[in-house]
Amino acid sequence: MATVEPDSAVPGGSGTRRYRSPLRRMQAAQTRAVVLEAATRLFAERGWVGTGVRDVARAAAVSVETVYATFGSKADLLKAALEVAIVGDDAQVPLADRPVYMAIGAGRTTGDRIESGARLIATINERTYRLAVAIRQGATADATLAAVAADLEGQRRRAVADVAELFLGHHADPGQVDELWVQTHDQVYALLVGECGWSPVRYESWLTDRIEEILGRPV
Repeated sequence: MATVEPDSAVPGGSGTRRYRSPLRRMQAAQTRAVVLEAATRLFAERGWVGTGVRDVARAAAVSVETVYATFGSKADLLKAALEVAIVGDDAQVPLADRPVYMAIGAGRTTGDRIESGARLIATINERTYRLAVAIRQGATADATLAAVAADLEGQRRRAVADVAELFLGHHADPGQVDELWVQTHDQVYALLVGECGWSPVRYESWLTDRIEEILGRPV
């Protein structure tokens, strides 16, 4: 049910009144989810060049104006799709605060923690690697997306260092972080799973071995 509440900024609680509609907020959230689902599928299948805002609007059964009003631009739409793919949903909860991430640090042994981390990385790469290709395509022509791509890669590198610290219980050597950053990259996943035909399970096992090898060598 819609509610009307006094504006607390107005003396005496009267005057300007704010109209709040839970139904309207729910409808907006549903529209956002439908548009994101369509955008994720189309960007993954067609890439940056092959996907237009009009295509996304048509697939989501909304107007082009609704897409722009909700996300701002094509670049912002792709960025939002990737961010949702990283964590798995549109809830405003950082990855580091989610149970699947915290489970890494909860492992009793280094091996347990590495297995949990490799599983999470494999899952994220599976959800994101096609969208990451679209972002890299768009970054060559769109300055906004180029900045987004650079920022996301910087975030990923910092995340790798944080996860390595969870694995070891202390800061990892910079050289180890460099190797982990390369080995866990979505492009490596794309080559092994997308091009070589590996199963996600085989990739996860391979990644677990690589992480153990990198972190197990003397530095």
